[in-house]
Amino acid sequence: MDEQWERLAGTWTLIDVTDVDGDGTVRSRPYGATPQGQLIYTRDARMAVVIAGAGPAPAVAYAGTAVVEGDVVRHEVRVGLPPFTRDQQRYARLDEQQDRLVLATRRPGLPRMELVWRRLHAETAHRPAED
Repeated sequence: MDEQWERLAGTWTLIDVTDVDGDGTVRSRPYGATPQGQLIYTRDARMAVVIAGAGPAPAVAYAGTAVVEGDVVRHEVRVGLPPFTRDQQRYARLDEQQDRLVLATRRPGLPRMELVWRRLHAETAHRPAED
């Protein structure tokens, strides 16, 4: 497995979604202060994204495969809720120190949506109550 892919593989939980100007100024948080979502990258290059809708912001759900090319992660959509039925190109910044991944809809310097994800470790994952 490619080293870049190895760094992405795992489960990520959504911690922020911002609508950002080209200069980096946050215009809004369309999914509110506590967005709900998960992103999963498997070791065999599969991915799935689910984000709960909030107010006027739509629910997001799609799955397929992913390709990493430098700082670009291309989500090749195989199934998804409209309008997420086509391939999604994301620009990735991975901060391994804080286990954070930022996926942006466009490169820095342009208006974009930024989705900030935190790696979910097994010891912090919610486990259902035992009977």
